[in-house]
Amino acid sequence: MWCFGKKFSQYDPTGDFGAWACRIAHYEMLKHRESMRRIKLLSDEALESLAEAAVPISAELSERRTALSDCLKKLPSSDHDLIRQKYFEGLSVGEMSIRLGRSTHAIYRELSKVHGLLLRCVKRASTEVLS
Repeated sequence: MWCFGKKFSQYDPTGDFGAWACRIAHYEMLKHRESMRRIKLLSDEALESLAEAAVPISAELSERRTALSDCLKKLPSSDHDLIRQKYFEGLSVGEMSIRLGRSTHAIYRELSKVHGLLLRCVKRASTEVLS
């Protein structure tokens, strides 16, 4: 992930993040191989095969990310707030329990419930895309 941080300012948010990330990873691997010229980790053919295999995976991840974004918008505000605190603000469950005045057990239980809701929503969206 370290290589994406340096390049993230070049990412166009309207584009396909997965394809962009695969391209960056591919170029970083080539750069790394060049710097490690004495150690042949992968053949050029193997590296190209890996890059080609990543394309359909990237497309699927992009579809799932879009579905997750749509599903997040459908959550009740209290559930959305839990997800925001945990994953966007990076708070620990302990920090969330202090902030929200609830036990850590209650926070874990609520997060588990929201994860289940999101998983079912993303699976439904994926099924609809295939139909």
